[in-house]
Amino acid sequence: MKKIFRKIAYFLIKNKKITKSDLVQEEFKTVCFFSNTAIGDTLFNTPVFRAFKQNLPNVKTIALLNPKNYKLFENNPYIDEVVLYAGRWKKFFNVANILKKKNIDIVFILHSNEPQATPLAVLSNAKYIYKLHNDKNEFRNFHSNTPKPLEVEDYVVKYRLKYLEFVGIKSSDTRMELFLDKKDYDEVDRVFKKKSNLKYIGFQMGASTLSRQWFLEKWVELAKLFLNDENIRIVLTGSLSDKKLTTQLVNSLNSERILDFAGVFSIRGAAALIDRLDLLITPDTGPLHIAAALKTPTVTLFVVAQPYASNPNFDKEIHKIIKKEKTCVPCVGRRCKYQKCMLQISAREVYELSKELI
Repeated sequence: MKKIFRKIAYFLIKNKKITKSDLVQEEFKTVCFFSNTAIGDTLFNTPVFRAFKQNLPNVKTIALLNPKNYKLFENNPYIDEVVLYAGRWKKFFNVANILKKKNIDIVFILHSNEPQATPLAVLSNAKYIYKLHNDKNEFRNFHSNTPKPLEVEDYVVKYRLKYLEFVGIKSSDTRMELFLDKKDYDEVDRVFKKKSNLKYIGFQMGASTLSRQWFLEKWVELAKLFLNDENIRIVLTGSLSDKKLTTQLVNSLNSERILDFAGVFSIRGAAALIDRLDLLITPDTGPLHIAAALKTPTVTLFVVAQPYASNPNFDKEIHKIIKKEKTCVPCVGRRCKYQKCMLQISAREVYELSKELI
């Protein structure tokens, strides 16, 4: 079935024409930002939404978002309308028909997976389609801009902001934003009875890939170090997918001072919980970027990923890192089945760095 959908999509777009240009100089009324993958990648795009709307307040902005995480962003004041799409071929043609009715002038493919992203943009009937780092993209002939490789390795948000140069906007403001409201905090506060005389240290045990996860025994060792201080409470964050890990930690220590909130709250409540913490210790994964957007201090564990690319380049005094080198050559990344490189990070060094922030 997937092959059939793909063939149909390719047939429908093969004769479509996209206006070629590296700079839009005509008037336009509606743009659509494709950002329908993970939480972190959409957070990286919030500075793009802001800079665009601040410079072009009368242009309608539509955001193509993932149904799993769109509620974090649906009240962003720089987005006028949200269209939901989970990617792949399911509902591809339904979403194409929805976008086609929006009279979109420009599609910015900020972060959306192929082989659906560009065909979807083409079928929206947008005049311009812009995508960076597209020199090896099989659909590059459907992109308005000249195909180019990744030019510089830097903080990913700086790279996303370069998209706006297509419409003459230059911005260096990389600060990410979330717009939580009272009911999000109320959801958390009904369960999480925070006391002002205590320190609450968040443990984000899960990660988007196994290669980025620390080992259970390391988390247990770190928890023991923190629990030597009677004024410390450990808060386990994350979604239901992290519950197996957090339950193992709880069972290993059996302490009333470990609060397991993984999977307890809605996605917005989970973000509000992170905002309530004094510190979040985390691999390079979505909750890191939520913490950065909410100004919660972090200690992030890096091996496979590069800190310069994904650790926030703002509020550096509260966002500390531990970086070790990869031990496998070549690194298989997402296909890793045993992340032994993460064993290089000791609980003691995480603890000592954390103390600097609390």
